[in-house]
Amino acid sequence: MDQDEYRRRLGDVLDTRSEDVATRLRTIVEAIGDNVESLEIEVFPDQDGEGTFDVWARFDGPDSYVLNKPIDDQRHLFGVVHHETGWEPDVPPLPRGMSADVIVGTVAEWIDSVWTRTFDRPTAIPVAVSSPDGYGAAAQIPRT
Repeated sequence: MDQDEYRRRLGDVLDTRSEDVATRLRTIVEAIGDNVESLEIEVFPDQDGEGTFDVWARFDGPDSYVLNKPIDDQRHLFGVVHHETGWEPDVPPLPRGMSADVIVGTVAEWIDSVWTRTFDRPTAIPVAVSSPDGYGAAAQIPRT
């Protein structure tokens, strides 16, 4: 499988979760308080390079624990769980030799598309998608 096919297949799986993520993002944006400096959406690819990952949202600003407490139940936007019979959801495994950069890039495009369908105006704070592990390039949302 080449990179384009992988991105297409991963995007198809992500799209099945778009409505749930849009609902979560609405709740998160409604909870933005005066001390929130930015909204960070972080992609955490697995350390084994198999292709599983999690996507979490968090507020950045002073006393992040207090800032994020109101959104604790909404912060986990997407995740892949190992079961006896496979992964749920059934994301494609990352092809051997392909970097997790492609996961982060695909997730950033997906979040951007969900964001632009969900919100009709920009938030008062910056919103970015990135990987704390250094995969991919940080992307401002919505993309301009």
